[in-house]
Amino acid sequence: MMKKAAFSLLLALASAVPAAAAPAEAARAPAAPPEPIYGVWIRGGHQQKLEFFDCDGKLCARGVFPPPPPGQQPMLILRHAARIEANRWKGDLFNPENGKIYIGIITLDSPTQLTLTGCLIAFLCQSESWTKVPGEPAPSQKTPTPRRRN
Repeated sequence: MMKKAAFSLLLALASAVPAAAAPAEAARAPAAPPEPIYGVWIRGGHQQKLEFFDCDGKLCARGVFPPPPPGQQPMLILRHAARIEANRWKGDLFNPENGKIYIGIITLDSPTQLTLTGCLIAFLCQSESWTKVPGEPAPSQKTPTPRRRN
């Protein structure tokens, strides 16, 4: 009798495992769409372009135009910005013109406009508008162009 009860309990547990696993699999949400801030943006009134991308769950940006010299990686301009509220991030902002690092605040104003603000201290800030480059895939997603051998 005891063996039969133990066997029934094991059988009940074994049959319950797949049923318990099914809801967990069904509860998994599909992958979230990429952040609208990801992609290539151009600075208002200039030719400078930045590529915004995910870096370990944070927001980063690298300079992609003008392109870096051959053999060098694009310069990392925004470093590991954390989301501080909806459509707003804060991180280290590197200014390649003077080599200094500022407090950077990025605000996604719309799917095609963002404001990048650099602050030396809380009240000494300068802001720039950037526009998303339509239809241009992020440089990291482009197919590399084969080089010709001379």
